[in-house]
Amino acid sequence: MCIKNALIQNSNYNNLNNLPRIYMQENLIISQYYYLSKNNTHYLKKVLRMQNKHIIEIFNNTNYVFFAQIINFFKATMTVQIVEKKEKNIESLINIHLGQVMTKYDKIDFIIQKSVEMGITTITPLFSEYCNIQKKFFNVKHKIERWKKIIISSCQQCHRNIIPNINHPKDIFSWCQENEKNETKIVFDPTSDLNICHFKKPKKNFRIIIGSEGGFSKYEMEKIIEYGFIPIRLGSRILRTETATLAAITVLQTKFGDFATF
Repeated sequence: MCIKNALIQNSNYNNLNNLPRIYMQENLIISQYYYLSKNNTHYLKKVLRMQNKHIIEIFNNTNYVFFAQIINFFKATMTVQIVEKKEKNIESLINIHLGQVMTKYDKIDFIIQKSVEMGITTITPLFSEYCNIQKKFFNVKHKIERWKKIIISSCQQCHRNIIPNINHPKDIFSWCQENEKNETKIVFDPTSDLNICHFKKPKKNFRIIIGSEGGFSKYEMEKIIEYGFIPIRLGSRILRTETATLAAITVLQTKFGDFATF
């Protein structure tokens, strides 16, 4: 089947960039039929009012997108047929592992959503001395499931096809001691004398840490630097934690990543 002909004849969408997108975990094969999940079915059927023979776009955590035609509707599912696939890699040129100290739940949700849009690779929530979340009241399983849904939804919106990783929360010091190969470690500190221009040569792999509303204690900052993190300031103003995270990612993407390719 020619995907363009199918779009013209049977769909309300006449542009491949405007197709509804959904995520599937399956290994997708051209010409094969697949049943959609209850959530995806509800989204396409009830929210978007899709109809038989309409075309949708599917991503499945690979550097490909798949175009599928709706074949049949059922009460709680629908069947689609994969009709075409296309290579599409819009991942950043750099890898950023964000260590985000836990903050209020609505803020951490916002940070995760926007970090995905900005091209983050991995996110690890952290517990620190001044964070507002107590471990004993923290439902890890529930929160990880929620954050994964936020990440997938964000990828769906911003057209990323590779799903960033979300790790289980860790203690700040155990995370800081980790050493991935060729990582540049950065802690963003408003009192530092250094800025992003401190890095002269191109960098590819970053591990960055952002504090909560209360920042880091003096002891924590000393230990973070001891573990090899370079203190860098983001201008002369004190930023909210969610602002600091997005500003930090923006600075790295602009100097080393795909923001520099405009």
